[in-house]
Amino acid sequence: MAATLLSGGCMRTYISTGAPGIESPDGRTRLCVTSHGAWRRAYIDKSRKLVDVWIGPVSKDDVTLFSHRYKFVGSDLAWHIHWTSPEAATVDLYDYGEGVLASDGRKSGAASNHIARIEYVIDKQSGKFIEKKP
Repeated sequence: MAATLLSGGCMRTYISTGAPGIESPDGRTRLCVTSHGAWRRAYIDKSRKLVDVWIGPVSKDDVTLFSHRYKFVGSDLAWHIHWTSPEAATVDLYDYGEGVLASDGRKSGAASNHIARIEYVIDKQSGKFIEKKP
């Protein structure tokens, strides 16, 4: 999903999993990722990207089990979300790289430049997710 925000003549592109996110194996929790491009720059330009990760219930309750904003530099960020269990998930961030477009303007190949792996686990005491440090 991609969108462009317009505000006072400035443009910013973002891509996202959307509100449904990616559900955990038990279908009770969802993980959402949104990457914001730089203001007045194409998303595919090598620039600082803000990446928001949010984990919460699939229900319509507005309960946040984890929320954090990360900063990465890349040309065209993409990600893969993998739930290893209902209590653990991994987000791998990739970059397509500069100039990785076919002549018709579409991405050629797959995102292959691995930028980061972020792991999340449930904290048994709080019931919320925490970032698992390597």
